[in-house]
Amino acid sequence: MIGKRICDTLIRIFESDRNYPEAEKVAEEMAQLIGVNKLSVAIYEEGKNLFRVILTNFLEPYSKIPYKTVDERESFSKITIENNDEVYIYRLRDSNSNKVTGVVLMDTVPQRTTNFNEISDFVGFALGFVPTYQKSKKYLEKYRSLWMLTNIFESSETPEELIIDFLTVMSKIIDAEEVYILNFDTNSVFVKHYNSLEDSIEEFVTDLRQLQSDVLRYFRGSDKVLYKPFGLEKLLNIEKILSALMVYSELGWFIFANKKDTKFYSTSKSFDSMDLEIVRDSVNRLYLAKGRIEFEQKLKEEVAKLRQLQTSYESLIEDQREQLRKMNAVHYISQAIRTMYSVKNVYRTLLLGITSGRLLGYNRALLLSYDEKRDILVGKVWLGPESENVEDDWRKANQRAMRYADVVQYLREESMVLEINNKLTQMIEGRVFPYKGHPILERCVLRKKIFISNEKIVDTMGLDAIDLVNLLDTKEFAVIPLVGRDETFGVIIVDNYFTKKPIKDTDVEILKILSDSASLAIETAINYEELKNKTISLERQKSLTEYLREFSESILQNMSSAIIVIDKEGKITEWNRKAEAYFRRPKEQMTGVELRTIGTEFDDIQEMAVQSMKIREEITLSNYLIQVMGVERYYDVRITPFWDAEKIMLRGVIITLDDVTDRVNLEKERKKQEKLAALGEMAARVAHELRNPISVLGGFIKRLERNIDNPDAREKYVNILKDEILRLEQIVNEILDFSREPRLLEFTDFNVNKLINDVYILLEEKIKEKNILLSFETDSEEIIVHAEYSRMKQVVINILQNAIEATPINGKILVETRLGLDKVTVSIWNEGKPIDKDTSEKLFTPFFTTKVHGTGLGLAICKKIVEDEHKGKIYHEATEDGNRFVIELPKEQR
Repeated sequence: MIGKRICDTLIRIFESDRNYPEAEKVAEEMAQLIGVNKLSVAIYEEGKNLFRVILTNFLEPYSKIPYKTVDERESFSKITIENNDEVYIYRLRDSNSNKVTGVVLMDTVPQRTTNFNEISDFVGFALGFVPTYQKSKKYLEKYRSLWMLTNIFESSETPEELIIDFLTVMSKIIDAEEVYILNFDTNSVFVKHYNSLEDSIEEFVTDLRQLQSDVLRYFRGSDKVLYKPFGLEKLLNIEKILSALMVYSELGWFIFANKKDTKFYSTSKSFDSMDLEIVRDSVNRLYLAKGRIEFEQKLKEEVAKLRQLQTSYESLIEDQREQLRKMNAVHYISQAIRTMYSVKNVYRTLLLGITSGRLLGYNRALLLSYDEKRDILVGKVWLGPESENVEDDWRKANQRAMRYADVVQYLREESMVLEINNKLTQMIEGRVFPYKGHPILERCVLRKKIFISNEKIVDTMGLDAIDLVNLLDTKEFAVIPLVGRDETFGVIIVDNYFTKKPIKDTDVEILKILSDSASLAIETAINYEELKNKTISLERQKSLTEYLREFSESILQNMSSAIIVIDKEGKITEWNRKAEAYFRRPKEQMTGVELRTIGTEFDDIQEMAVQSMKIREEITLSNYLIQVMGVERYYDVRITPFWDAEKIMLRGVIITLDDVTDRVNLEKERKKQEKLAALGEMAARVAHELRNPISVLGGFIKRLERNIDNPDAREKYVNILKDEILRLEQIVNEILDFSREPRLLEFTDFNVNKLINDVYILLEEKIKEKNILLSFETDSEEIIVHAEYSRMKQVVINILQNAIEATPINGKILVETRLGLDKVTVSIWNEGKPIDKDTSEKLFTPFFTTKVHGTGLGLAICKKIVEDEHKGKIYHEATEDGNRFVIELPKEQR
């Protein structure tokens, strides 16, 4: 029974728990059976040449007994152990091999010799058998664990994954704490380190030149097991190496360092030859598996390339088929429009061919026609499905198309009955599309290039192309110019709004051929129409020429205005009766001479006539003073370029003069009367504004006289008099500022945002006093205006100060600066009670105020500065919870 207990305990110690608690009880039982009080059993560790206590009831478990302390000549020897106690020791042998397997330590010689002999023989055998059995069992488990490597070799998809999984599993099989893979270069060692305790991977490089030669000797020769190698720690960047296992392969040197500390007991804590054999075989298999994975990866890459090439070739063939189909469609469209002599029919046929599923098959086509007079593009026709059921529309259209055997016939006949007044056309018909400065339309109209748009291109253009994107509701479209030899007819915009089919770059050549063919057909139709119209016109002109000549001469001579015609050389060619009456010179005398020969007062008119011919635009003069026979007369003068009938060649200028002397004199008299009336009203208002401060001054001067001897009263009244005098001075300054004539302004370019910031700094204390939240929003960090800085600053200070006064405590003020196409806007909104309509209409009226103290000239001066001096605009807007004052300045005023 005790033998089984001893054997089970030893198996538990060697297999699972070296601190098995039953070990002490087994030692107690053995001591009782052999008649001693204290007993310990120690196993012989051959590698370290010592005995290790494993069963004990008085010594420290796993303490060491040096081999040299045991006397081999006697059966029982007395020795002194570490705590100076004397004990009896007895060597144990394996009965089969007669090798020493351990010792028994006792406090006395056993009293029951028979029991001792039986137990010592059994324990000696067990100490030899159990470690050998457990070691064999352990090796068997290791070999069985190699199937995990097989799974790794078969399942890993990349070399990196293979090596990491290999190191993980291999460290578990041989119980290694650290695993290293070393690859040597000329001057460096590249190290990959796997820590099995932390399950982590790191890589580092060591300078080979800093290593001693006794370290490099480990890497000479074949695979090996090392015990406490010296110097290898520095290379591997590890604190201590008790044992290491080194195996070389084509992948580098594999080093497994330090056995893991296990819960069970082992007579050896170092790697052995069996571990070396397992690792050597596994590393060789790893190299083969890595080669297989790399080969499979390369094979997959090649297969993927082949498949990609196959897909590419198939796509190329399909594209070529599609291109051939489109080329045929362009040929049919060209045939259909070539013989048409109506521009309208050419456009109809072209749009039908572009959108027909039997031909080019684009979803929608939009025609923008070029207006030469206005130099813009104008929306004409937009063709595409209208109903929500797009597939139904296309199916019906295809059914109509299939009724025709000849595609050209289909285009000609269907275009005649094509319904173009649809919902899409109504959206764009007559709509203006400026092309100058537009990133897409300008390229097509001026550069005559086809433009293929996609999301990436449109996003780079930003807001410049937003008008087309919003109209089409897609970023995938193409713009095709229709350009003749000397002029542009318009553009056609096509897209695949419903099918989302991309418009490829390869379509450019096909669309270019279509553009050239369509442009030629349009030009031919236009020329035909022009020739036809000119023929009809010539017939009509032939019959009307004489009548028109006589009629125009009659009109010219009977006009109420003086008409003078000057040719390109500056000579007078026409001088009507009214001109004779105005300037007292007959037509015969003036024809063929220059206008300035009449007198020096006509020099300016002669120069402006020359200037009008240069700029080819009309020049108008109002209330122009001319002295006729010593008498001053005022005329409205209009100098107009004189073109030929086709408006191609400039012949000269037509000068029209209307005598407006009476009107000018009446206007002067009216202004004089208005000025006198305004002066009287202003005098009354000034008197009213000055009366109150003067009354206050008079009253307090009398009080000061009565209290002249009282210092406190005297100081108080003097301060009041000072304040009233300052108020009088402010009123007078404001009245002078409002009433004085506009002075010469010094206009400069400045950032309006900086002006806002400067005004904020001036009024910051007032804002903080009322705890007002002031927000500032702007379109750009720099908004430049051309104005006088000081005058505009005065306007902003006045309006913002009014806003602060009208805003309740803890209220809000919002200042905004916005950049428009032709103006810069500054708006100041404040929270508070909205101003009613009647009051709003009087806000900018001089002397009107809603304040207790104030002249009512602040906003009137602001209006004068903005509108009179800067040609801008200032106005008030009431909102639901406040008021907004808006200042608009022209972007350029030079």
